[in-house]
Amino acid sequence: MRDMLKFGFILMVYSLVAGSALALVSMKSKPRIEENRLAAEEKSRRNVLPGLKGGYERNEGTDGFQYWTGYSDTDRQVVGGYIYIARGKGYSSTIESMVGVDAKGTVTGVNVLFQQETPGLGARIEEIRHGESDPWFLQQFTGRTADDSFSVAEDGGDIDSITGATISSRAMATSVRRGLEQLKENVGGFH
Repeated sequence: MRDMLKFGFILMVYSLVAGSALALVSMKSKPRIEENRLAAEEKSRRNVLPGLKGGYERNEGTDGFQYWTGYSDTDRQVVGGYIYIARGKGYSSTIESMVGVDAKGTVTGVNVLFQQETPGLGARIEEIRHGESDPWFLQQFTGRTADDSFSVAEDGGDIDSITGATISSRAMATSVRRGLEQLKENVGGFH
């Protein structure tokens, strides 16, 4: 009985020390993690909607739809485009992507922010082919408007899906289209 109490006490001390150390590391690293997340988000905004000098303004639309308005000039008088986060249920995760749209409603770029799709299949939405600089699958959305088809080839559309990952491909296409429609509604149409 005495040994059981002794080992229980030792286990409790180890647990307290390990738990305290873990809490300390979490507290110390949390600001750095948040700083890195914000920097990655800013870099993604510049990638999907390049060339804006006036920065971005965050907006809250109907039904909680969040988007950013990007300005072409430093006085923030001329709207250069918009950015929104598209979310779609893929095969094994929710795929989050940042989508840039110019003031006329044309997609200027798409970056994946988060995905945990199957490696070698759905995760290939971010695959960059040899000799290229951008993911081939995401490039298919650039230049499209709300009036264009966002259907994958298996559904009769013209977006080439990833072999063996139709669900992930369809999730991306549907989420980009749905977000573009919500954006158009929230900004009162494109000019």
